[in-house]
Amino acid sequence: MTTGRPQIVIVGAGISGLSAAAELNKAGFTHVTILEAMDRPGGRVHTVSALGVNNLELGATWLHGNKDNPLYNLAEQNRLLGDSEVKVQHAGDKFYTEQGDQVDPDFVLDFWSKLDDITDQAYKGGPNDKSFKSVGEFVDHKFTTELLSPVDSDGIRHWKKLMLAWYKKFATIDNGCNSLCDISLSEMSKYKELEGEANVPIPKGYGAIVEVLVRSHPYNNIQYKKAVKVVQWSRKSDDEEYPVCVHCEDGSTYFANHVIITVSLGYLKLNHSTFFEPPLPQQKVDAITSLGFGTVNKIFLRFPSPPMEDSFSCIQLFWNQDKEDVEGLEEQMWFKQITGFHMLEGCPEVLYAWIGGKAAECMECLPDAEVGKVCTQKLRQFTGRPDIPDAVDVLCTRWYSNPYICGAYTNVPVGCRAEASDVLAESLPGDGNCHVKEKNLQVLFAGEATITPYITTTHGAFVSGKREASRLINLYKCKN
Repeated sequence: MTTGRPQIVIVGAGISGLSAAAELNKAGFTHVTILEAMDRPGGRVHTVSALGVNNLELGATWLHGNKDNPLYNLAEQNRLLGDSEVKVQHAGDKFYTEQGDQVDPDFVLDFWSKLDDITDQAYKGGPNDKSFKSVGEFVDHKFTTELLSPVDSDGIRHWKKLMLAWYKKFATIDNGCNSLCDISLSEMSKYKELEGEANVPIPKGYGAIVEVLVRSHPYNNIQYKKAVKVVQWSRKSDDEEYPVCVHCEDGSTYFANHVIITVSLGYLKLNHSTFFEPPLPQQKVDAITSLGFGTVNKIFLRFPSPPMEDSFSCIQLFWNQDKEDVEGLEEQMWFKQITGFHMLEGCPEVLYAWIGGKAAECMECLPDAEVGKVCTQKLRQFTGRPDIPDAVDVLCTRWYSNPYICGAYTNVPVGCRAEASDVLAESLPGDGNCHVKEKNLQVLFAGEATITPYITTTHGAFVSGKREASRLINLYKCKN
C-alpha cells in the first residue's frame, strides 16, 4: 500500500485494536486512526505504579500458555520475560476457617486435585448423554456421587462441602460468571487452552506489551479521550466517498472506508442499539445478548509491614455456608465471595484478593477505605491474629463501573452456542446488500468475545485483531 487509501478507523486501543493497527501498518496502510475513549491504551490491560509497586496489574495478569502464544512470543522477542528458566519456589498456601482454625494443607491439596479432575471433565464437555446443562450442575453431581463417601464422618463431609464452595468461587472468577450453574457444559469443550505454562507472569508488567504495540504505530495515530457515539455505516448516498462515518462524543467526525470495532462485549450489550446506524442485523444482536460477560475485580492492601511472620503464597478462606444461598445478600455479604489473600510477588507487605460475580459489582459501590477495613477484619478473624495492623493503602479495581468496559470477560451461558462468537465476528455488510459502491467489510469486529476457541484471553484478543487486519489486507491485494 502506497497511495494513502483506504481510510481505516479502529474503535478501541486495547490489545485487539493495537494488534489490528500494527498489522495494517506493517502491510503499508498509511491512513489508520485509533479512537480510544479512555486516556490510555491497553483496555483491560492496565499496569500502574501504586502502593509502592512499579508494575501493579489492575487488569490482565498472566500470559496463558507459552507454546504457540503470539503474545508470549512478542514478549520474549522484546525481552520482557526475564529468565524464563528461573522458577521461583513459592511458599505454601495456608487454609483457614471463619472460626480461625487452620486446616491441614495435605487434606486440602489432595481434595483440591480431585475437584480439578472433575472440572477437567466439565471443560471437556462432560458426559456424551447431555444429561447436564451447566458446569455447576455437573460438578455438584460428581461431588455428591464420587467425592462424598458413605464412610465419611460428619466432620469430613462438612470440610468437603466448605472446600467445594471455595473451589467454585475460584471457578466463577476463571469463567467470568456469577455462578457455574450459568455456564454451558456442552460448549466448554470448544474452548482451547494453549500448551505450556498456564500462568506466565510478565516481570515488567503487561503494560510493557502494550507499550511495544503502541510504539509500532506512527506518531499521533492513536487519539485518546475520543469516545465514539455513533458508527454510521451503509450510508444511502451513492456519491459519498466514504461509506462509514464515525461520530464522537466531543463532536468530531471521522470518515472511513472501513471501521474495526474492538469495544468489549459488555459495552456492546449496553450500547449496541444506539451505537450503530442502521442497527445491527438481528443475528448479531442475538449473539451479543446470548453471550455472557461477567465481572472480576481485584482488591489490593498495603500494610506497614508484612502482616504475618510466616511466609505464605496465599491465605485461603473457607467461609461458612449457612447464609451462602440466601438471595438478596450479595450487597451485605459481598466479602464472602473472596477466596483468599495472595502475597504480591516480591512485596510481602502487599496482599491482594480476587472477587467475581455480583459481589464484585457490589464491592464497586463502596469506598476503597471501607473495603480495606472489611478485608483487614476478615484477615484477623480467619487467621486468629487480632494484631494484624490496619492497611495503610487500599486500591480496588472497578471494571464493571468503567463505562467503556462494563465488566471483565466473556463466557458462554446455558442456552448459548460458543459459535455466537463467530457470528459476532462477521463483518458488515455480510451479504452485499448495501447502498454504496464499496459494499463489503465496512464494519469489522475484533476482541476476545469474537474468537470462539480463545474467548476471555489476551492472546485471543491479539489474534482477533490480526484476523480483521488480514481481511482488509487481502481485500486490497485482490483489488490491486
